[in-house]
Amino acid sequence: MDKKSLEIYKAFIDDLVERNPSIYSRWIMGDSWPKTEDDQLVNKVLGELSQEQKMVFAQIAQSSREDGIHDVLVYLTDQVNLEGLEIVKEGVKMAVEPFDSGMHYDWVCRREGDQWPDSE
Repeated sequence: MDKKSLEIYKAFIDDLVERNPSIYSRWIMGDSWPKTEDDQLVNKVLGELSQEQKMVFAQIAQSSREDGIHDVLVYLTDQVNLEGLEIVKEGVKMAVEPFDSGMHYDWVCRREGDQWPDSE
């Protein structure tokens, strides 16, 4: 595996870590959902919730987002390993399991604040 291939892999995972925080969680904890006609009921219900209740719903929204990212990474890992999918950026094939773990595992570790194994 060459250095560029590994850099692409790390950037791919780290970009998803940066995109992890859910906008829905922020909307739940903030003033409201966007103020549109379609969101009137959501805003009415959110306005009736206590701060503690909002925190619970925000956690549910965040967990759903994390589950979605995780599931897509499991799917992509399977497609790469079993079906020959290749992810290419700037003409360079992204590294495949450079740390002997799937993308979903590496994403969870990075999301939790772990360093990359090769940075120690």
